[in-house]
Amino acid sequence: MKISRRSVLRYSGLTAALLALTGCSASPGSAILGGDLPDWMKSLFCGSAASSSASSEAAASSAASAGEAAAGEAAASSAASSEAASSAFSLLPAYDADPLTGEARKSTGRMVGVMVNNIANSEKQNARPQRGIGSADLLIESKVEGGITRLCAVFRDADTIPEVGPLRSGRDQFLQLLMPHQALYYHDGESIFCTQFINVYDYSGLNIGGKSYFNTPVHPHVAHRDSRGRNVAYEHTEFTSGKEIRQAAGNAGIGLTYANETPFFHFADYRTAASNDLPGAPAAKTISITHSESYRTRLTYNSWGRSYKLEMYNRSKKAYENTVDELTGKQLTFDNVVVCFADIAAYAGDSHDVQSVNYVAGGQAYLFTRGGVQVGRWEKPHPTHPLKLYTETGEEMTLNRGKTYLALVDNDEWSNFSY
Repeated sequence: MKISRRSVLRYSGLTAALLALTGCSASPGSAILGGDLPDWMKSLFCGSAASSSASSEAAASSAASAGEAAAGEAAASSAASSEAASSAFSLLPAYDADPLTGEARKSTGRMVGVMVNNIANSEKQNARPQRGIGSADLLIESKVEGGITRLCAVFRDADTIPEVGPLRSGRDQFLQLLMPHQALYYHDGESIFCTQFINVYDYSGLNIGGKSYFNTPVHPHVAHRDSRGRNVAYEHTEFTSGKEIRQAAGNAGIGLTYANETPFFHFADYRTAASNDLPGAPAAKTISITHSESYRTRLTYNSWGRSYKLEMYNRSKKAYENTVDELTGKQLTFDNVVVCFADIAAYAGDSHDVQSVNYVAGGQAYLFTRGGVQVGRWEKPHPTHPLKLYTETGEEMTLNRGKTYLALVDNDEWSNFSY
């Protein structure tokens, strides 16, 4: 069989492209891209260490010989390499990631957002430590009224929800983030402004625990009470669970299976074990976020775990304390921290200080991951459009796979933000 110089270059280029794509190497245990290689790619490209080594040595030898004899075919070689890389990418399975974590999809369940109390003003007005929030894939915090923040714990499906709470009423700034993903919104009560969004955008079919303002259909929630042996106000004693949420959804005729194809964020591709290490970005080891004088959040980077540990200021103790899940006793950690600054103000009229987030205007965004920070902008021009994060040059920000903490912060508190 006759082998031309061009063929040598072409197949050497293909080999190099596959090695670069998969992270395989002639030396057992080494990796070009530095990530954990998915099993399907190992079996497809790498084979055994011995065959990988032999193939790599042969490819290197052929490429060297061909390179000496074929300088005039550089352009053809470049085109062949590009074609080889394109062919290699076409070998990847279809992208099918979990919309909340970016990991390979594990469920076709409908995502569920549960409203969780975060008050910590006194012994009686205290919801902390909360239960079940450590199991959430996404934790959203935003100011709701009176300077108080509330949490929305978002889970990939009802089956992953343990006991969670204390349960609290819904607010539209959280609902608007969930609507584009057709998530089930679960809470006990809601503001009239939240009901207005549900009514206008016909979302009552995925809203459990709401109010009948504007003759909007209501689906009752299922929950239970537990004072946890403490002297706390009754409104801070309600909890629910995955089992109870499934029961409430069944009562309402709401399906809990949904093939969500819209990722909440743009994640590093799980198929190639890619990661975003923010090369050259400024370091960000401690993040301090102020929602109001009494509600402040701090996250500290743990380089060993490559994650951020969450703390919150406790007004009654006048000190920061670890944010833990009462079920496990473990401090909450996140692979990504996203801070979105926005115009946040009370709704006009007699709104009882219920806060509105001006999503249409967009604002400045910060992505913290791998101990670094990237600055850009966020956009959400319509309630049914997903939140998008962009770098300063216009590309979508790339989050690393895993859990995310998302803070919506008032522009008025920008001077109190630091990292």
